[in-house]
Amino acid sequence: MGRDYSPAGAEPVFRLEGVRYLYNGRQVALDGINLTVGRGEQLALLGANGSGKSTLLKLLDGIFSPNAGRMQAMGRDVAAVAAGQDSFRFHREVGLVFQDPDVQLFSATVFDDVAFGPLQLGLSQAEVLRRCDEALQMMEISHLAKRAPFELSGGEKKRAAIASVLSLKPEVILLDEPTAALDPRTKWVLVNLIQKLGQDGKTIITATHELEIVPLIASRVIVLDENRQILADGPAQQVLNDTALLVKANLIHPELHYLGRSPSSLS
Repeated sequence: MGRDYSPAGAEPVFRLEGVRYLYNGRQVALDGINLTVGRGEQLALLGANGSGKSTLLKLLDGIFSPNAGRMQAMGRDVAAVAAGQDSFRFHREVGLVFQDPDVQLFSATVFDDVAFGPLQLGLSQAEVLRRCDEALQMMEISHLAKRAPFELSGGEKKRAAIASVLSLKPEVILLDEPTAALDPRTKWVLVNLIQKLGQDGKTIITATHELEIVPLIASRVIVLDENRQILADGPAQQVLNDTALLVKANLIHPELHYLGRSPSSLS
């Protein structure tokens, strides 16, 4: 089983033992996943397309239930959460930002999307406004509050989707390719946000293909291979320095990696 990174006596945020998930009951999406995530960890999830990163995040968020194995999240059985038991409370504590922001943006304005979660909690109007203002400011999109989601650029939609999760103040934040296809400025806003949330003690798991941001947002890395299994689990810099491992996981190509190195590193 995966290592336990929780403080002594503390319940891990996630514990997976032999977890298997099949699409349509036949296509293997994840196979034999053993993983323990401690409270307050910042973890990067790496893997080639089709390795199961998004599926794993949806399992951690209680959207999917494993077909085999045992899985607990925030002390709850994930199969029960996926079946609707205590799911409302669970999703106050665990928030998932999907790779496609259009999945999360469905209201008339950005503000309405960000306010939707807090309103479902039955909070006072003042508290809802406070949370919305804070989330919009964190994502630097306060000026977009009255805009319709379809009027936003791709990067603006991504920021709005993240704000809609931040307004719930979850303890665990799951991010699926948050910096994909973003301009450098917006990408840096998100990297800074992930760093700040980590410093605030949030548990953050980020699925990404962008190896250059990993040392900035994670201390631990999980690598999924093309067999939908965990190939590596270790300190970020150790994993990133293992070229053979990255090639095996189809995260880099040996020739392109060599050609992309700076001239000084080739001497």
